[in-house]
Amino acid sequence: MGAGSFIQVILPLRLDWQPYYRCDAEVSPGQRVSLHFSGRRYSAVVYRTGVTPDVDVSRLRSIDAVENGLEPVTAGELRFWEFLASYYMCSLGEVYKAACPEGKIKAELTGAAMLERLRTRLSLRRESLGKRHTQRVRERLEQECKELEIRIARLSGPAVSETPGQAASKPLLLAGGGRTEEYIALCRAALEKGLNVLVLTPEIAAGAHLEKIFEAAFPGSVYGISSRLTPGMRRRITVDMRCSGGCIVVGTRISLFLPFCRLGLIIVDNEQDPLYKQSDPAPRYNARDAALMLGRIHGADVILGSPAPSLESCYNVASGKYGLRHTGAMLPEAEIVDISAERRKNGMVGCLSRKLIRAASGCAGPVALIRGWEKAEEVSEVCRSVLEGRHVDVLTVYEAMSGGLQDYALVAVLQADALMSPDDFRADERAVQALAVLREQCRGRFIVQTAKSEHPVFSSAPECIYPKLMEERKAFQLPPYTRLVDEYRGGVQERHVLSPDAGLAGRKRRLYEDARSFERGNGGRVHVKFDVDPV
Repeated sequence: MGAGSFIQVILPLRLDWQPYYRCDAEVSPGQRVSLHFSGRRYSAVVYRTGVTPDVDVSRLRSIDAVENGLEPVTAGELRFWEFLASYYMCSLGEVYKAACPEGKIKAELTGAAMLERLRTRLSLRRESLGKRHTQRVRERLEQECKELEIRIARLSGPAVSETPGQAASKPLLLAGGGRTEEYIALCRAALEKGLNVLVLTPEIAAGAHLEKIFEAAFPGSVYGISSRLTPGMRRRITVDMRCSGGCIVVGTRISLFLPFCRLGLIIVDNEQDPLYKQSDPAPRYNARDAALMLGRIHGADVILGSPAPSLESCYNVASGKYGLRHTGAMLPEAEIVDISAERRKNGMVGCLSRKLIRAASGCAGPVALIRGWEKAEEVSEVCRSVLEGRHVDVLTVYEAMSGGLQDYALVAVLQADALMSPDDFRADERAVQALAVLREQCRGRFIVQTAKSEHPVFSSAPECIYPKLMEERKAFQLPPYTRLVDEYRGGVQERHVLSPDAGLAGRKRRLYEDARSFERGNGGRVHVKFDVDPV
């Protein structure tokens, strides 16, 4: 770029366009620059260089500076951001804000300042070495130089080039229990090639449980990342992901925004879990589907694991989009207790059936009770009266699903009907999947109390009930046979049903443009947002 050149930048704002700026310095896409926009200073990302503005160039401002201390955004990251903005109907600025929150940018600036101080100290130490010193002082200076060089290399090691753009292999759906051993074998093969691995989990507790398993198999090569990570710790992980291979990242959906190099394998565990969906703020993305695009960008293998896969994934297997492999491990059987029948014969003590009480009294080990509509105090009170002296933990469904049920001799769901919401067309599917996740973890007896014991959710295996659910979805034109786009305008929701054909992207773009036009016509007083159904 020469003097008087123009660039387009991405700002961490909800803008429908990428602003133009003058830039006399030599920059490239992905580089970071500081500038002023609407009276405020921002750290922006160079989106395009050498562009011809479609506005009066005399009104364009110049950037303030090129932020050489901040690592540039890679070409792979920019492609990933463009996909999220396009598919999930939001702006590039909103994606940038999610990928690089203010705390992360501050940590990067702090790290850059620290690196500059270390380089200054190293320069002074080397300059001092050129002078005359006693042997003892010289040895101390040489030792300090070595330590400074190590710290500088750790913070600014030479970046390894991104994985060559090889063709991505077909995603594989790994169904059934006992998947962890297969995950470890796949990770070992990737690490032997010097590649990085991303393991996605739906929430923090499940990630911590899986992180311990991988750390035992690959000591020193595993990083855990989640929203609870401090900016400094996240920055150290970011440096390693940008500069080296042979690492495993176990984390929640925010891990997708790491600047990966040499990414060779992505594992999405419990791919059916609704917690992979980001609800607010934008981008309102599904991490499972975003991981598929990330794998395509990097040419990485993608494994979707689940004891009871989502119907979307089953549909993609049937259409040939995904491969399928069963682990062969059978899930433990569930013992069904009919609450209605037990009540008729005085077989209930509060929220516990007498069958469950006998089973809990006779088991050799701790007991986990998973409550539904019941309050924790109510369950604890009944346990004190009928299970005195027993070790009983009262858990919510999400606490139980996050891992750790392996230590219990008996696990019981007190009111399984609470898993099914009458207002959600996915209720039966979600209930089957939740029970499968609980059964997979259980090493002892597994008891399910329900007032609907004849319901297919409780009386059928996932492979038996799924064909019926797919028929219902097709008859009522629901996903995976269609795409749903929920549009919210000032608190009013409107649902758009789109068929997933070649014109889907165009229809979504028209919806987005109509909504933004509506906002501008109302002076921006009505905020419009979109919630796009998973692919």
